[in-house]
Amino acid sequence: MKVLMIDVGGTSVKLMASGHEGFRKFASGRGLTAAKMVKGVIAATEDWEYEAITLGFPGLVRDGNVARNPLNLGGGWLDFDFAKALKRPVHVINDASMQALARYETGRMLFVGLGTSVGASLIADDCVIPLEIGVMRLSKSEGFMDRLSKEALGALGKARWQRAVNQAISLLHDVFWPDHIALGGGNAKHVDPLPEGCERGDNQDAFRGALRLWPGVDLLAEPQETTWRITRKEKKSSRK
Repeated sequence: MKVLMIDVGGTSVKLMASGHEGFRKFASGRGLTAAKMVKGVIAATEDWEYEAITLGFPGLVRDGNVARNPLNLGGGWLDFDFAKALKRPVHVINDASMQALARYETGRMLFVGLGTSVGASLIADDCVIPLEIGVMRLSKSEGFMDRLSKEALGALGKARWQRAVNQAISLLHDVFWPDHIALGGGNAKHVDPLPEGCERGDNQDAFRGALRLWPGVDLLAEPQETTWRITRKEKKSSRK
């Protein structure tokens, strides 16, 4: 199946599709409504062919639908009919969960996305659990979103921002005890050195997660109210 990935971020909307190299993008921001996003996608992909769409959404998703308007974009996302507007079947998933799904194999994995804001998702034994960690406290007066965001990186400088990242990763490790931690998002490239037990991904990795929402892949994730459940493609046994 030819799939289009729409990865909605606070700075830009990134697009990738089966059979096309690289990615395209257009500007996002606080004025981006659902309708404006769709208009931008149609304009940017008019020469691409695709049969289905995965939409990585930067906020709460429940039973495969947007459950709350995003904090760092415009409005109009609740009850928006993406399939009708884009004229293709659409699966909506939390953007951090889509990127986590791209890197997951087995066991217990935590993904932390460092972008315009901060997002996370835990996958434990084939159950994908989106996490809203932005309001978690790093100090008495500041939360994760205050210390790990793109704005914080600019205001604090790389050294202080890196210390905040290390502190947050240590706290999340003690809370969730993952087998390993993956860092992604546009600002993951600034984390140097990586905290112990972490690996760095790339925004383009998310396309693998987008594919894993449609049949015919190695891992198929399907919405189950507040989580996503993974089923694995059975391998054909060979006879000697």
